[in-house]
Amino acid sequence: MLSDYVHHNPEKIIFGRGAEDKVAREVAACGGTKVLIHFDAGDFILPLIARIRACLEKAGIEVFELGGVVPNPKLSLMRRGCELVRGNGIDFVLAVGGGSTMDSAKYIACGAYYDGEIWDHPGFAPISTRILPHGAVVTMPGTGSDVSTAAVWRDDTVEPERKVCVFARELRFDFAIIDPELTYTLPPFQTAAGCFDIMAHSMEDYFCVPEGVEFALAAYEGVINEVMKSVRAALDDPRDYTARANICRVAYVPLDDSLSSGIDRGYCVHNLEKPLTGTFHRTHGEMLAILFPAWMRFCSPMNLPLFTRLAVRCFGAKMDFGHPEATVEEGIVNLEHFIRDIGLPTRLSQVGITAECFGAMADLAIEQSANDYIGRGIKLYRDDIVRVYELAE
Repeated sequence: MLSDYVHHNPEKIIFGRGAEDKVAREVAACGGTKVLIHFDAGDFILPLIARIRACLEKAGIEVFELGGVVPNPKLSLMRRGCELVRGNGIDFVLAVGGGSTMDSAKYIACGAYYDGEIWDHPGFAPISTRILPHGAVVTMPGTGSDVSTAAVWRDDTVEPERKVCVFARELRFDFAIIDPELTYTLPPFQTAAGCFDIMAHSMEDYFCVPEGVEFALAAYEGVINEVMKSVRAALDDPRDYTARANICRVAYVPLDDSLSSGIDRGYCVHNLEKPLTGTFHRTHGEMLAILFPAWMRFCSPMNLPLFTRLAVRCFGAKMDFGHPEATVEEGIVNLEHFIRDIGLPTRLSQVGITAECFGAMADLAIEQSANDYIGRGIKLYRDDIVRVYELAE
């Protein structure tokens, strides 16, 4: 049955064509007078930054800029942002970009005046030091950072580099602006990787749904099926507004708590992925696409009825009542075909990651867990993690 919970989702979402034109109004409503615009390293985003800057300055808001965010955002850049905030009296942080930019902005907004190192903030504990209001203009859906209490950061000041996920309610944005047209220019790879991330969030929660909570299973299946349909349409026609809007809309369904409240979430595959992306600097959604089929092969005997249901309802498998394990395998094969069709890899060896590192990566996965295992609905211990990596090689 569902666990007891308190649902408090304060984010304001401004969704639709031209929504970014409302950014000055939203910043001012939060009391912002000096804004740090934080954005990623790609030149493609510069015209949008110029538009947003002009909109803010027209409203009499002073603007500072800090670009250069890369996938798996770097601690060194986030610390520079904190110095900019303190040195210039900045009172609002605005992320313009995808998940990495949003996570980096969360660090700056919540870490500029943090007593100590926010990297080490205890999970789910309140942040009691000064927090700057912060908002986001989303250019890449997928991570759900725009509506979540989580942020993922990479410490590039140590060797080997480390990756951590921090949870705190104060990390939530005050508002998120989502204009599907801003995603038209996303490269196909980024579109595909972001869409698989959305699917991964739903599949992670799917296997943590308590018995008897049918509406949640059906909702997650709906998200997965919508993404699989819409990503194909968006890759075929990047300016298909319906497809882009559907992707943007379902991207935050698994993460805004309205669906996941009462479900003890595990995010096992994300914890398998975290050491690999932190070490090899690969794209988050790309790595999830590699690891999910391997995880399903390893874990399906532990909950065969639910894996069978997912294979049939989302991945086009035909039900073999005499051999349900064959049904699951057909679904996994179909999922791998889908992953390849949208331009993502399905094997670690395709991205240069081989067995020599699997033991060390498993150690990192366990080290970053509060237990001697990862996952919740299905738990993986160190040797299990190595086996999943082997299946993904």
